[in-house]
Amino acid sequence: MITEEIIQNFFEGKCDARDAAIVHAWLHENPAKLKEYMGEEEWKDFQPPVVLSPELSGKLWQSIAKTGTSRSARHLYFRWISVAASVILVVGLSWQFISQRQRARNITNDTPQKMALTLIDGSRVELSPNSKLSYPGNFNSAKRDVILNGEANFNIARDVARPFSVYSNQILITVLGTRFTVNSYQAERATKVILHDGKVRVKIPKHEYTLVPGDIFVVKKELSGDSMTARILHLEREGDDRFVFANYPLDVVFDQLQIIYNTKIIYNKEELGNRTFIGKIDKKDPLHHILNSIVLLNKFGLRKEGDSYIIGARPN
Repeated sequence: MITEEIIQNFFEGKCDARDAAIVHAWLHENPAKLKEYMGEEEWKDFQPPVVLSPELSGKLWQSIAKTGTSRSARHLYFRWISVAASVILVVGLSWQFISQRQRARNITNDTPQKMALTLIDGSRVELSPNSKLSYPGNFNSAKRDVILNGEANFNIARDVARPFSVYSNQILITVLGTRFTVNSYQAERATKVILHDGKVRVKIPKHEYTLVPGDIFVVKKELSGDSMTARILHLEREGDDRFVFANYPLDVVFDQLQIIYNTKIIYNKEELGNRTFIGKIDKKDPLHHILNSIVLLNKFGLRKEGDSYIIGARPN
C-alpha cells in the first residue's frame, strides 16, 4: 500500500529500491499526481545528478501534462531526484539511486567463460559472459538487492528475514531461498526467469506472478511504448518421471530439460528460430539420447564439453 510517507521519501531520494518501484508504478498509473508535488518550471530549473537528454526530459513532462492539472503544485522541500529516479527506473533501476549510501560493486564478465561469485551473504552467482552484476559491499538488515544486466544463475542463501531481490529491465524478482536463472540483456526486448528450486515472485508494472519449480517466466516489451506481455510456461507432467511438451519453443524445451536433468544446455536462441517441439520425455531415458533426437530432427549439431551440452549449427 502506498502512503504519503513513502511518496515523500521517494521525492527526497530516501526510499529504497522496493518502495521506489512502488511509487514509480503509482505515478505511471496516476501521472497527474506528479503535479501535486512539482511544477513544470521546477522541472526545467532542476539539475539532476544523472544527466537526462532534453528529449527524455520533455517526453516525461508531456506525458504528465496530457492528463491536465489536478491541483496546484505543492512546493515541498523535495529534491527533484525523484523524477530523475523515475526515469532511471524505466530504463533499468540505476544502482546510484538504489544504493546512495553504499559504494556499489560492479562486476562485469568480459571473458568467454562463466564467472563464479560468492556474495557477502553466502549466495552464489554464476555470471555469464557479456553480463554485469551490481550489488552493495554489505547487505543491510532488511533486504538483499542486486541489479543484473545479462544472464546469471543464482543459488540464494536462505534468510527468511532478508528477502533477496534481483532487478533487471523493469522486472523485480524476489526470493527467500532458491535456485534460478535470469536472462535479461538491456539490448534485447525479452526477459526470461527459469526456476530450478524453491519459489520466486516476479513483478512487472501492474502485475505480479508466482513461480514454482519447472516454471519459465517470459516477458517481452512491445516495440513501441513501455507495455509488456508476460506468460508462464509450466512443466507439464504425466506421473513422476514423464514430461509433456505441447508445441513449446525449442529454447523453452532446452531450458526445461536443464531443470529435469540438472545439466547445462548451451544454445543460441537466434539459431533456433521459431522451431517448436511436441512430444513426451521419460526421465529414465539418457539426456544425450533425447537431445540427439531433437537436434537430428532440426538439423543441428550436438557436442559435449565437460558437464555441458552445446547445441549449434551442424558443421559442414
